[in-house]
Amino acid sequence: ESQNRIWADISSIPQYLQDALVSIEDERFYSHNGVDIPRTLKATVTYIFNRGSSSFGGSTITQQLVKNMTGDEKMDPARKIREMSRAMSLERKFSKQQILELYLNTIYLANNCNGVQAAANKYFGKDVSELTLAESASIAGITQYPSLYDPLVNPDKNIEKQRIVLKKMLDLGKITQEQYDTAYNEELNFQNKSIGSDEAQSYFVDQLINDIIR
Repeated sequence: ESQNRIWADISSIPQYLQDALVSIEDERFYSHNGVDIPRTLKATVTYIFNRGSSSFGGSTITQQLVKNMTGDEKMDPARKIREMSRAMSLERKFSKQQILELYLNTIYLANNCNGVQAAANKYFGKDVSELTLAESASIAGITQYPSLYDPLVNPDKNIEKQRIVLKKMLDLGKITQEQYDTAYNEELNFQNKSIGSDEAQSYFVDQLINDIIR
């Protein structure tokens, strides 16, 4: 299956889209060193008591980026330790902004969309820089379970998740009550735009990711 990935510089990605993903995926992103110790301990206990049957959980944005870049998907403690070590190494070499930029450009957002620019084009027919808060929260909500929160297949589920994202942003002080109310009540107009993958950009991004992995 072809992937649609169009690179977006962090400067063109609205702050509330950045905040939406950090709020829902990794609220301590700006303060940890790649591994969120409280979350990891909680995930470890859950893993042990579920006898290893569930996924490990507890991944930070940096760990998710490592997994996206390496394709290392095995569900076992050894893989998790490798991922944590690589995440801490990545944090020593790159700024939080660089890590977030890479993450925002590599996350899978259903319908062969990799990254927030492709998703903005696909679902709203817009450049990522033009997204509203409501649209940003809708896109951010997809990442945890793309097939369930796919706006084209399950628009009601997507809106349900979007409102969870908005509430989390409000609770963390990323948006005001007024912004929350406006976004909550905004009617989302989902589209299904066909987007061509920019092969030159995609090749550049692939090279960049390979360099970082090395």
